[in-house]
Amino acid sequence: MLAPQEFNCTYVILTPSELEQLQSSSLGSLTIDPQLYADVSGYLLLAFVSGHVLDRVLKGLGRG
Repeated sequence: MLAPQEFNCTYVILTPSELEQLQSSSLGSLTIDPQLYADVSGYLLLAFVSGHVLDRVLKGLGRG
């Protein structure tokens, strides 16, 4: 049961079935694609390592 739009309620009373439906469709059931996670993590690690190596090279040349 939802309050009308003009009401500003802090609490809402739900039936047990409404609570279960809300919990099953909430962000708690969010799934992350494992391949996308691996790709993004790999690119971030590659960027970190290559930036670190570039910093060391520039410091070695006296420009950093």
